[in-house]
Amino acid sequence: MKILHLSSVYAPHAVGGAEKVVEVLAEGAAALGHEVSVAHLVPQPAPAAQRHGVAVRPLAHRNPLWIQDSARYPGPVRNLNKVATLCNVLTAWDFERVLRELRPDVVHTHSMVELTPAMWALARRHGATLVHTLHDYDLLCIRAALFHHGRACERQHLACRLFSQVKRHFHRHIDHVVGVSQAILDIHLAQGCFDALLPTQRHVVWNPVRGAQRPVRAVRQPGVPLTFGFMGRLVEEKGLQVLLDACRRLPPGGWRLRVAGRLPEDSPWREAARGLPVEWLGYVDAASFLAEVDTLVVPSVWQEPFGLTIVEAYTQGVPVLGSDIGGITELIGAVDPAALVRPNDAQALAQRMSALIAQGVRPLAAEPLERLLARVRPAAVVDDYLTIYQMPPERVRSAAPALPLKGRAPVIAGAADATNPRQ
Repeated sequence: MKILHLSSVYAPHAVGGAEKVVEVLAEGAAALGHEVSVAHLVPQPAPAAQRHGVAVRPLAHRNPLWIQDSARYPGPVRNLNKVATLCNVLTAWDFERVLRELRPDVVHTHSMVELTPAMWALARRHGATLVHTLHDYDLLCIRAALFHHGRACERQHLACRLFSQVKRHFHRHIDHVVGVSQAILDIHLAQGCFDALLPTQRHVVWNPVRGAQRPVRAVRQPGVPLTFGFMGRLVEEKGLQVLLDACRRLPPGGWRLRVAGRLPEDSPWREAARGLPVEWLGYVDAASFLAEVDTLVVPSVWQEPFGLTIVEAYTQGVPVLGSDIGGITELIGAVDPAALVRPNDAQALAQRMSALIAQGVRPLAAEPLERLLARVRPAAVVDDYLTIYQMPPERVRSAAPALPLKGRAPVIAGAADATNPRQ
């Protein structure tokens, strides 16, 4: 089978979890004998190359701003860049040349934050089965996060509605949609996305995680302070402020917090943590960091699509305390439902953390943990996608009813500030 992945970026130009997923899927399918290519944007023109058995086809980005530089610009400039991205026919033509040369059986698109949706139409025109994985909320929100001014959005802002209409005009070309969690798929379906697809063309496949084996966890020595950990992008929606507020409510001793992630020296979070036993580590290797952590805290206040750090912690046998929101609910709920906490509630989080300080951390239950790890092992995830690739595309003429959000009010909106919070 000829498989062409399309992603805004690809290794070594990694930005978020989506690029890791593309890399694992591409290399996994190539190892099974499939002819796999990846087309992705690069800051400067570059030649085609081979990487771990995958043919890599760089596309010059041709947008006003390069994705890894856009955060330095003010919101209006980023928004103009998003509009230019929608109309970027030059990159679309480059992609069409790749389609003509490779003639793929399947085109699998991932985060389209920096790509024009016209590429979906081109893939269908060339006769490829088109599969799209939802890694973010780019179809609904100009910022791809459903988060604005410190809160999860409860309505769709005007800029997001206009932006979404253009994207959704092209999404009708998609044959199969895959959510990296049930939560992200349900939110899109609730807003009428993919209503031309039958339920058999809507799928949930959790992200693959390398090293997903049953872990052996060392026993913490008595008398050693309990170590909480926070790992990931240090941005508002990840809930670091909520965690620091919770830490202010903890007993004065018997614990510490280690934070992994790049933080500017002038960040207000440094001042918010003054006087607390908080260590700012900067960028560190995830496995090494988790080896020194007793409990990982994931206090996100946005609809996290998946929660890669949660699975990375579970692969090391590290329990996770996290917000009951988005894909976090699915992952923690599958292993340790009691470890879920109301999002954006520092008092509730502090109570859970205080209980762990007083009572100690329980080891993860073996059977639920093994079921989760089996579901995210790369070989299993690659097999799931290969099955989807070979399913015949089917369509319905009338709109299918949107799925309920399991009793929760749908969060549908976006913001007027275009950054790139992908998972």
